[in-house]
Amino acid sequence: MQRQGLRAGSYLPEADEPVLRTDADRWIPSWQNVRSDVLSIVRAPFTLDRDETLQLVGASGLVVGVMAGLDRPAARRVPANADTHLATLATPASAPGRLYDRIGPDRFVLGAIGTFAVTGIALQEKQFTRTSFNLVEALALTKVTTGLFKGLAGRSRPYANASPWDINAAKFGSAHATKSMPSGHTSRAFAIASVIAHDYDRWWVQVPAYGVATSVGVQRIRSGNHWLSDVVLGGALGYLIGRTVADTDGPGDGSVSYDPIVGTNQLGLRVRF
Repeated sequence: MQRQGLRAGSYLPEADEPVLRTDADRWIPSWQNVRSDVLSIVRAPFTLDRDETLQLVGASGLVVGVMAGLDRPAARRVPANADTHLATLATPASAPGRLYDRIGPDRFVLGAIGTFAVTGIALQEKQFTRTSFNLVEALALTKVTTGLFKGLAGRSRPYANASPWDINAAKFGSAHATKSMPSGHTSRAFAIASVIAHDYDRWWVQVPAYGVATSVGVQRIRSGNHWLSDVVLGGALGYLIGRTVADTDGPGDGSVSYDPIVGTNQLGLRVRF
């Protein structure tokens, strides 16, 4: 594949002059970007400055506080079979989350990835194509990270009639009923929302994106599959991972054109942007 192109406002370089490219100039994220994101996530707990450490301590305190004070009440009052005001409110609030559940989180994400990829090619918009690759990376990192946390925590789910404090740490091969924390459905939903919200910095994109992700969290509590603190932690993980991989630098005007290359001894695609 041959790739050519210049951003708007640039000049034609001399034949022997190197063309400098930034990450924002790329049609798709490079493997170096992916490696950098993975290293950032792995190193994050060991490279915190004072303010970040305080934020982490505060977030951890929030999760523990929710476990202590809100997990049991939410598990009693939010589920669909509970005759409470909160259960009544949760029914419409969880509607997008129920659709997400029926489709399946991975299928939902793959559908979003395909939509952005096809739209990017059809409209010749580089940013849509880049977002599709960001979603692939976010999905992979979120599944790995969430799976690791689930195995480490070994927390029992609400439907198992267990206590919020029923934890069997480091039971990686345990049954589904003991893999409650964090919520994988919620983490993937917030990873999608975070990528889209950061790639397209508009309120009318961010509000529905995070609204759907929040609905997924409500549905996980309503269905009895997760404690409230599972959802809080899952949402935070998904948000942070999505933010790590998202495009925060604008890629110029975003226009891109595709031309086939067909010859007696070559076949390929030229991408200009």
